[in-house]
Amino acid sequence: MRAGEAGTKGARLAPDARAEAARARDAAKAKPVMKRLRAADADARFFRCDLSDARDGERLVAAVLRHYGNVDILVNNAGRSIRRRISASFDRFHDFERTMQLNYFGSLRLIMGFLPGMAARHRGHIINISSIGVLTNAPRFSAYVSSKAALDAFSRCAQAEFSDNGIHFTTINMPLVKTPMIAPTKMYESVPTLSPDEAADMIVDAIIQRPVRMATRLGTFAQIFYALAPRAYEILMNTAFRLFPDSAAAKGMKGRGELDKQPTSEQVAFASLMRGVHW
Repeated sequence: MRAGEAGTKGARLAPDARAEAARARDAAKAKPVMKRLRAADADARFFRCDLSDARDGERLVAAVLRHYGNVDILVNNAGRSIRRRISASFDRFHDFERTMQLNYFGSLRLIMGFLPGMAARHRGHIINISSIGVLTNAPRFSAYVSSKAALDAFSRCAQAEFSDNGIHFTTINMPLVKTPMIAPTKMYESVPTLSPDEAADMIVDAIIQRPVRMATRLGTFAQIFYALAPRAYEILMNTAFRLFPDSAAAKGMKGRGELDKQPTSEQVAFASLMRGVHW
């Protein structure tokens, strides 16, 4: 049984599932997934949950276990992204609290809820959808990246404890995907991103192969570059930071996305060269 998030990424998993618990705040997004699952004779149920709410997360765990008894594969895909420079966040500490509450504590709550059953059965797979930003140290995404980095660190520690107990942890450092989450930044309409289908394929591969980590070649290169030449990498990322503008949303002009300028040819070329990186 897979506990995943119904939506653009999760929908591609439906044809292969035998039983899946889908969680989403928008029931309409879950209906097509449920229909496809049930058509394949799967025991599919929809669970509504806001993972940023601690009690709601606990209720989800209890409801899933009550109906299915156990979870074999958990995909932590829910997330909140904020694109805002640190100097514009001095009076917005809640940005960091909100991203941690959902991206880290929300996912951790599910892991701690389902992990005891996995440990008792000596079988389980936990897949955490992280970000390429953790590998590239993406500027303007300090709140988002730090929350994803916390989940990455937890997974590495957990792997050391459960490696001999039949439980696998996989971290997917997902590149930028064209979903509603990036819509407030109009610049992303003109730069190359992964499609939801491509992102879903990465999750399917993770389920089948059960690697410790999945990342694009660019993400891996960025991590090695930083390890070998951190100062040079810092200069490169600072150049990128100065190259790309703040969005109207980041400036606090909600609903004024039309004020965002079209990206320049230089910006598009840079983003194309480093496809999938958050700028």
